[in-house]
Amino acid sequence: MIKKFTLYLGLNDKDSKQQEVCTIEAYKIVSNLISADFDGGTIFEAKGIYKHEDGTIVSETTLRIELLFAEQQQVRALCSTLKKMFNQESIAVQEEVINSQLW
Repeated sequence: MIKKFTLYLGLNDKDSKQQEVCTIEAYKIVSNLISADFDGGTIFEAKGIYKHEDGTIVSETTLRIELLFAEQQQVRALCSTLKKMFNQESIAVQEEVINSQLW
């Protein structure tokens, strides 16, 4: 049994409420961070809906990032970096215990 972390990174800037970094560039940034600090990961593009602290609701391009064989402290550090790089209020993180192995 291992932990699987799924991160939901909305690409809209928290202040402008618009996407400031193009999706392809965001993929590259996230891929480079994962390659540097993790054994691997998977990135999907999704459409997310988010309610800001000020009540504004936005629809945005979202990167769904799945990480296996990772530790919670690694994921927290990644989230902290992503929040700064993409000017985010938060990143949703789902943590699951799953049965997974490399064959």
